[in-house]
Parts: sequence; C-alpha cells; structure tokens
Amino acid sequence: MGDLVGGGIGVVTARCWTVPPTKIPAMYADTAAILAAVAGLGLDGQYAVTWTGPTATVSIKRSEIASGYACPAVYPTGSPQVFDAADAAYTVDRYLGRVAGSPVNRNDVEENYPLVCEARRTWDPAASGSPTAPPLAENPGILPAITSFDPDSVFVTAQNGIYTQVNADIIDASGNYQNRTFVLTIGGEGYCIGNIA
Repeated sequence: MGDLVGGGIGVVTARCWTVPPTKIPAMYADTAAILAAVAGLGLDGQYAVTWTGPTATVSIKRSEIASGYACPAVYPTGSPQVFDAADAAYTVDRYLGRVAGSPVNRNDVEENYPLVCEARRTWDPAASGSPTAPPLAENPGILPAITSFDPDSVFVTAQNGIYTQVNADIIDASGNYQNRTFVLTIGGEGYCIGNIA
C-alpha cells in the first residue's frame, strides 16, 4: 500500500505485473477505500487473504504474499470478485511470454505464479458429464516451442458457462504462423489455462 499512497498508479502499474495493466487505474483509484479495508482484520481463506471495508474489498492471493510484493484485487464490498475478458487475455499473454522466452517479468514462472489449471478431474468444457484432468496439466508440451506471438491478436472469442476461449497468433520455432485456441476456466489463482488447440 506504500507504493499506492506514496508513488501513485504509475509505480503500482510497473510493479504489479500479475494484474492486467489496463485494469490497475480503475481498480486502485479509491485509495481511501482500500486503506479503510486493510485497516481491519483480514480473513484467511483457502487461496487468499481478504479484507472487507465499508465500500471496498481487498483480496491478496497466497502466491502474491509469498512473492514479497502483493498486488491485491480490489472490488466493491458486497459484490463477488469478477474475472473478465482482460484477465483471460492477460493470462494467455503471460503464458505465451513465458513460452517465447520474454515473460512480463523475469520472476513470472509457473512454480510461483500458476497459469496452468491444476490436474484435478474437473475439466469438462463440452459438458459431457465425464470430467477429466485438464489436457495442458497432463501434457505441458501441447504448445510447440515458439519464437514470438502477436499481443494484439490475443482476445476472447467465446464463453461457455465457466469456460472462456482466447485466440492468439504465434510464430513457431520453424517460423510458421499459427492461430491457437486457449481454453480457460477460473481456478484458485484466477483464470487458468486447461487446454490449447
């Protein structure tokens, strides 16, 4: 909170690389509401610690706490935390940056900041009634080696219940262009990628 109060949105944007940069100005705009929330006791949950204030709720993921610099989600008190198209697209941006060797931050590694869905047998985007483990969790090498991707091509193309589809243009190691489809859902850390077609 020191950077938000002392440095402002610009400092926070530079340090909060786990949050879509386009969301930071609006999310952290009401500094007084954020400070009022964190002045109370936090509730320790399964995936995050949450402080509820009169008008804002502040939630920090455990992975962010462990990193030593937390970038909390801030949303109106009484409303659920919403993950939107910007979050889904940014998850794919971060994943592709890692694979292409140009992560958004050198510390952005799967071990510390999971982007791949956990290997639990809950994956069923076709609503077959027979859930499996997410294919990407079972086979991390689904996506071939890539040299680059076009960040402007990463966008949400479909939503089906709890599943979101994001498409992106990549250049593989042979120099060939491909348009790939990423299927995401909400996990304990926010959006996670379960499959790539």
